[in-house]
Amino acid sequence: MSDSTTTSTIDEKKEETTSTSNGLTTNIGNFLKSVFSAILIIVIYFFLGGLVLYGCKIGQSNILPTDENCYPYTNLKPDIENIPINIFTTFTDPQTSMKINFPYNKFNSSNVILDLFRNYKDEPKSNFLANYFISIIESLLQFNFSSLGFILNMMNGLPEAVIVLIGPILISIVTSLIFLCDNFYLIYLWFANMGWFFKHNSNTDLNHKPVWDNVTVVDMVDYGCGIALVILFFILFWVVLLISLPVLPFITMCLTIFTGINYMGVINGKSANSLTIIKDIFKYYKVTIMSIFSFFVIISAFANLGTISGIFSIITLGLIYAGFISIDLFKGSSEEGLTKLASYDQAKKVCNFIGPKKQHHGLLYNLVFGNQSGGKNLTKELKKIGKGLSGK
Repeated sequence: MSDSTTTSTIDEKKEETTSTSNGLTTNIGNFLKSVFSAILIIVIYFFLGGLVLYGCKIGQSNILPTDENCYPYTNLKPDIENIPINIFTTFTDPQTSMKINFPYNKFNSSNVILDLFRNYKDEPKSNFLANYFISIIESLLQFNFSSLGFILNMMNGLPEAVIVLIGPILISIVTSLIFLCDNFYLIYLWFANMGWFFKHNSNTDLNHKPVWDNVTVVDMVDYGCGIALVILFFILFWVVLLISLPVLPFITMCLTIFTGINYMGVINGKSANSLTIIKDIFKYYKVTIMSIFSFFVIISAFANLGTISGIFSIITLGLIYAGFISIDLFKGSSEEGLTKLASYDQAKKVCNFIGPKKQHHGLLYNLVFGNQSGGKNLTKELKKIGKGLSGK
């Protein structure tokens, strides 16, 4: 009886020891998972913060293709001012910064998709139906570039630390709103560009650009085909477009963002791209990053390892910060090539476009027999209507 009791007591103690050991192992595992998750989240977030900061500098450079009358939509190259732009601003008094600029050279002026569209529009045998779809995509891209460029330039006026820390959240909200507007704009463009159904390329010279003539009632066959296409695409709108409506806006939004982060700049005489800025973010914002990481480590230590471990982690980080433990976790890097702050005004862009004289017609005429620009001037037309109404 005594031996049985002793054996039972030993077994219970073994179970308690095993349970405590398993619990400690689980807590350490949870702590390490939390730390790893914190590292991953911080790296991704500051990666995005670097992209947003780079985008803000591009917004001030005004290099985005926002004018549908200029290159790369047409062959007319705009004149864009090449200005020095502040980046990695110091907290000294007076403030200084490194400088980045974006020359409008062959690389920065090119755009694979828009270049492809522009070249096709100049093809001698350019087709009206292909131009219909090109006009829709170009209008969406131009709207996205204009909207995003405007927002990024506004954000560029914020303190740089705010851009890096809050920028990814702001941009996610902005791009979501632009994407929502794209869906409604696509519906408008689907109908507004139907004027292409009543266009005919009368060019017969293979060395000449296309010549677009309006199809009139006199051309019964072409006019009938145009009406048939209007009816067909009206049906397709309900059958196809509404079902797959977000697809094209999503693609154009991705193209817009990819174009923005693909520009090449110059910092201190050296070429720089978005990855250069992201690398420098982790270099010049090292103290901020490590402070955030330390906060997560302390919280995780209290939550998973207990109060004693949490207090110990605070003491350890305090000793590192004070320099008693020689680990350069909280020692930042100094910026290079610092000069006094430049202006935050957006670079000037001039496009010497002289458009053809416009004939004034009603809304129905413009929708069906409209010019080749489709819905590109939607904002301008709405402003004119607003001024007209306010003047009554």
